[in-house]
Amino acid sequence: MLLLGKIYARSGVLPAYTPDVINRLVIWLFLPALVLKAVHGLHFDPRLLVLIATPWLLAAVTMAGVLSLQRLLGWPREVSACLLLCVALGNTAFLGYPMVEATLGPAALPYAVVYDQLGSFLLLSSFGVVVVAVYSGAKRPPWTTVLRKIVTFPSFGALLLGLLPWARPPLLEGLIDTLAGLLVPLAMFAVGFQLKLVPPRAYALPMLAGLGLKLVLLPAVAFSIAQLAGAEALLTAVNTVQSAMPAMITAGALAIDARLAPDLAAALVGYGILISVLWLPLLAKLVLTVV
Repeated sequence: MLLLGKIYARSGVLPAYTPDVINRLVIWLFLPALVLKAVHGLHFDPRLLVLIATPWLLAAVTMAGVLSLQRLLGWPREVSACLLLCVALGNTAFLGYPMVEATLGPAALPYAVVYDQLGSFLLLSSFGVVVVAVYSGAKRPPWTTVLRKIVTFPSFGALLLGLLPWARPPLLEGLIDTLAGLLVPLAMFAVGFQLKLVPPRAYALPMLAGLGLKLVLLPAVAFSIAQLAGAEALLTAVNTVQSAMPAMITAGALAIDARLAPDLAAALVGYGILISVLWLPLLAKLVLTVV
């Protein structure tokens, strides 16, 4: 889909605003369906707390790193916001599930699901919404505006609705599954449509910094968290590999839709996926060797 997006962009068959339409559908239709599907019937297990806490701790590390670089290098607000979204939020489901199973075995998959559903998805519907609300305007909005944007954001309402203990009719369940399944291919198509093989020079350093934070620093921190918590070897490996997943496709769609350095967002998603195909198996092997 990434390649098809690039091909159609060059062909001229589709209009230039195609990614705008797709990203709006992602935010307002496919993402809420995906959240409804992901959080339905979740149960908390205290033994897995390290998997749930790690994404939130990594979001704090991301904020510290990105905001420090912003002050040091004078990056615009939209660049920092894009990095906050695309570094803190990883592709822990659609890339994470198959990659964890392929590199760490079927027994690791339940751990990957916990990391994703109780960590990444809740982070997307809270931290991600706050970043968009705070940075989407030219000036920092008052807290009342931020709160209103959070409450009215589609995925936030879907999160609250999905956590309610109610039985869904089979027809509704099938509709939710169908809509959720459309998110990744269409979002990847939109990313490919906007992906520049040579990113704009102004975004070269932020892109390298974002990829370095996402693929190297955060996994090192996640490995340390699991080790300090005394987690078992397999859980430590899952915690590390999941934290190294490239930028969440939906995070890129959020940044693009909010006009937060869209070229940078497309580059972080696209190049992150391409690099991860080689990097993640090596990382998994390294972690298993160490633990």
